[in-house]
Amino acid sequence: MGHYTGVNGEDFTDDDLEAWASQAESAQGYTGGHIGPARAGRPVSIGAQVRPFTFRVDAARRAKLHKVAAEQGTTVSALLRKLIDSL
Repeated sequence: MGHYTGVNGEDFTDDDLEAWASQAESAQGYTGGHIGPARAGRPVSIGAQVRPFTFRVDAARRAKLHKVAAEQGTTVSALLRKLIDSL
């Protein structure tokens, strides 16, 4: 049986995956229960001129970005937008 860790740090197993799949495929469907707190994603209105921007960072910097974003309860993308706006 596999043991996994989600991006939010919660551990789960193959049995959990099977239970979630059964719930989603049942007549009741997904009931909205979350494993962890919801996190904000992309802003709803970010404009028609928005384009992805990619740059390379080493593993240590990437880990630091993910750590700080998690501490602030946000995404890496939102963290980087906030940092750029502060310049």
